[in-house]
Amino acid sequence: MKKISILLLGLLIGLLVSCKKDSDNSKIYTFKGKAQKGPLVTGTNITLNELNSSLGQTGKSFTTSIVTDDGSFNLNNIELNSNLALLTANGFYFSEIYGELSSATLSLQALTDLTAKESVNINVLTHLIKARIENLVSAGKSFKEANAQAKSEFLSFLGITDSFDKDFDNLDISAKEDYNAVLLSFSIILQRYTMIWNERPTLTAELTQLLSNLSSDFATDGLISNRKLIDTLLFNISQLNLIDIRKNIEKRYSDLGQTVSIPDFEKYIAIFQEKYSKNLYTSFNYPSIASPDPVMAPDGKIQNILVPSDTIYQAAPYSVAAIIPLNKTLKIKFIGSNITIGGPVSGWELINEYPNGFTINSQRQNVLMSMLIHLESSGNATIEYYENNTTTPTYSKKIKWQ
Repeated sequence: MKKISILLLGLLIGLLVSCKKDSDNSKIYTFKGKAQKGPLVTGTNITLNELNSSLGQTGKSFTTSIVTDDGSFNLNNIELNSNLALLTANGFYFSEIYGELSSATLSLQALTDLTAKESVNINVLTHLIKARIENLVSAGKSFKEANAQAKSEFLSFLGITDSFDKDFDNLDISAKEDYNAVLLSFSIILQRYTMIWNERPTLTAELTQLLSNLSSDFATDGLISNRKLIDTLLFNISQLNLIDIRKNIEKRYSDLGQTVSIPDFEKYIAIFQEKYSKNLYTSFNYPSIASPDPVMAPDGKIQNILVPSDTIYQAAPYSVAAIIPLNKTLKIKFIGSNITIGGPVSGWELINEYPNGFTINSQRQNVLMSMLIHLESSGNATIEYYENNTTTPTYSKKIKWQ
């Protein structure tokens, strides 16, 4: 009996020593963050799981939720025995592409070292390098080494050679610096734009699948070698309306009462196109015929009214089509009457100035932009071309029809 009592006493002392050791190793962490595709909205659940040095979960977790529609959250006074953690956000998000909330929830994750950090953000870049970091750590690298390598490898995939001294969990799409533009540009090209309303409900599911496929391909060797995935991103880019997207983001933050400087995401989209596009246009191109709806009716080609040499027409429908080089812009002004706009507007920003004509501005680069117009009855008009932000027309022509 005495031996049993001594044994129990020894076990109790050992347990107390173990508990004291764990308590001695624990630290209190307080930090803030943002969860962004576009911003995830109020009610989004945020979960923190403590990780050991091998990135395995210890079983300790904490939860909070996003409290404002700009994606902001706080985790205050949490006690952890490790500085490594996995953050997960699951909720609805604001779509930069459409200027509206998603129809389904999206889950994003971030691996982080909380040492001396006041903020930790969750975004598509932190999500995409997670599996790669885990593979590198399992191969013997420290978290710091693995995170730095995965970041460098993914930036190389994006075609970015600029100096980049920020971790992905420090990036914020609403801040103006170039490194934030990298995040915003990739967030944008991940999602497909469509004018077909009954396709909208599946877009978040498509996004989730694309994120998973990109992450899996990247995890093994730090490369994305599946050309189908790259072509999917290039197709997404070909359907983006960049002016509308910038307006959508600015309006969203304005509606939230915030004044922000949206970074120059457009240039990083062009960098991706330059690296992976199979054909690059080096001059402004006005094809002789083009479909006014390149996606839905690519073979329905009709005469392009922007061909500079053509000036005599008949009362009939025409396409308004152009392809511009990367990092260039195009504005076209139609000055005249008896011109009506019909059908979809693909790639142009349309400013209707009826009854005196209209102005269109390019929203895409290295892909066809097109729309449909009708020349009614008889009349005449002037078409002015402003290539690459010129203040006076680089070219103009007078047209007439009957």
